[in-house]
Amino acid sequence: MKKNFFNLLLVFLAFATLFGCQAHRAGLVNPAFQPQDLNGPLQAGDFVQKVDNFFVVLDSSGSIDETYRGYSKFAISNDFLHRMNMSIPDMDLTAGMRDFGATRNPFAAQTRLLYGPTTYTQEGFQSALDSVKWGGGESPAERAIDAASDDMYSFKGQTAFIFVGDGEYEGNDPVAAVKRLKDRYGDNLCVYSVLVGSEGAASVETMQALADAGGCGFYRSAKYLESPQAMSDWVEEVFLAEVVMKVEEKVVVVVGDSDGDGVLDDVDQCADTPVGASVNDKGCWILQNVEFDFNKYAIKAEFMPILTEIADVMKQNPAIMLTIGGNTDIIGTEQYNMKLGEERAMAAKQILVDQGVAADRIATESFGFSRPVATNSTEWGRARNRRDEFGWSR
Repeated sequence: MKKNFFNLLLVFLAFATLFGCQAHRAGLVNPAFQPQDLNGPLQAGDFVQKVDNFFVVLDSSGSIDETYRGYSKFAISNDFLHRMNMSIPDMDLTAGMRDFGATRNPFAAQTRLLYGPTTYTQEGFQSALDSVKWGGGESPAERAIDAASDDMYSFKGQTAFIFVGDGEYEGNDPVAAVKRLKDRYGDNLCVYSVLVGSEGAASVETMQALADAGGCGFYRSAKYLESPQAMSDWVEEVFLAEVVMKVEEKVVVVVGDSDGDGVLDDVDQCADTPVGASVNDKGCWILQNVEFDFNKYAIKAEFMPILTEIADVMKQNPAIMLTIGGNTDIIGTEQYNMKLGEERAMAAKQILVDQGVAADRIATESFGFSRPVATNSTEWGRARNRRDEFGWSR
């Protein structure tokens, strides 16, 4: 009798362990993702390959298992790297990947080499990514970056160093490790940090500092890299360089920056950028969406910096007029969602008015569920559709 009970207990524990592992599997936040094709422009000569190698350091520590926007940060980071992997065009690359954390022991501080350094293949990289089953343990980000420095010793040419994490690294100094990495590899290395999770001041400061310590590269938040176009633009900036060819006979061309946004006129696609606006590499004002919880129109704290920037730009540019379009997911009636969309647009307008923008410079409109930007068949897509969009004119 005791033997049978013991055997049953072992079976129960085995199933519990298996279920626990499955519950922590990252899955895919956006399983319907279809990448933009960068192979065509690359083969046509519009772009050239600018890096020979890339190396990813992935945060899989305990804090990455926390929930953000309805998903674990661990799932979001894995989904980001899955979509990055799908979006990289066919190129000869050497690659590697290392994580830190990924242990069931909350007091363990481990880092593991998951992939390479080896000739990059999409299948090989994805297989390594799939081997990371959960987030857990301490956050030895500094140690992981130092270990990656040794992993990359065989790299030749230009390297993109990609750090994906939540910026919560109390007790160690990953920025110092990046500085050591830069000292070792010099101009052959650029650093690209991707924040997964809330854009709290401390996390943003850490992730921005990682990119800055590399001397080139840049910081981005993963939540702004979810669409196929946004991911394509990011991959393009990291891995490719645009080919600009000018053949002009007996003409001296002086390229300036007429709107003072830091983007030269020969590539600036938005030549009348407002003073003080944040711009992308094409010189256009980055007007990010504000997203809402289900059936809500209150502005969440994480989106307040977007509205604050818009207010600041409008106050510096008195001729600017703004339009706010409120949108919803597909749940509920058309009439109800039209009302909810208007409430969302009006909530953003009120924040701008409270910050000193004249109300008659802001128009609002509701589109309800008529203009989705993502699928309404998944929670991920519905969350993207619950949004305010902004447009401006002079």
